[in-house]
Amino acid sequence: MARTREFDPATALDAAMKVFWRNGYYATSIEDLVEATGVSRYGLYGVYENKHGLFLAALDHYMTTVVGELASVLHQQDASLDAIKNFVSRLGEFAAKPSGRIGCLLWNTASEVAPHDKVAARKVAEFRTYLSTGFEAALCTAVARGELSGGFDSKREADFLAGVVQTLAALARSHAEPRVITNFVSVSLGTLV
Repeated sequence: MARTREFDPATALDAAMKVFWRNGYYATSIEDLVEATGVSRYGLYGVYENKHGLFLAALDHYMTTVVGELASVLHQQDASLDAIKNFVSRLGEFAAKPSGRIGCLLWNTASEVAPHDKVAARKVAEFRTYLSTGFEAALCTAVARGELSGGFDSKREADFLAGVVQTLAALARSHAEPRVITNFVSVSLGTLV
């Protein structure tokens, strides 16, 4: 007779995501995950196979919850210059707060795990593409509305802005002073002319 699952995988996944986000992949032990989720090692392995499987599921969960909530504004049909400025400014404000010092799970993964893990690297690349295409669409709308000059290179700027988002996460994770983060955001948004 099959045993019934005694935990909610979605709740456990959310808790695991937060541990990986705070500690990183390599510094997170299975014991950390058991403690945070309240689920035994065998329960977690029964659903996710191993720590790596749980980590990849946590990255997907991060994309659909945290990233989906924040970056979806760039993918709205009427997104334009204001949407970009608000999005980047919000990220900068978060990065400057003590709670923002954990950075971004996907960008943290880009430097910690992706160089050694093809699946994680693919997820990071998908995130970068998601950001770039959102920025590019909003920039094209801004050009069409006359908010930016007709010769504005939307693709080039979109790639730059995706890099800005990645750098903001690195600044936050390295505990840069709020002034540094504010200045970085201000100069970066100054390219939108």
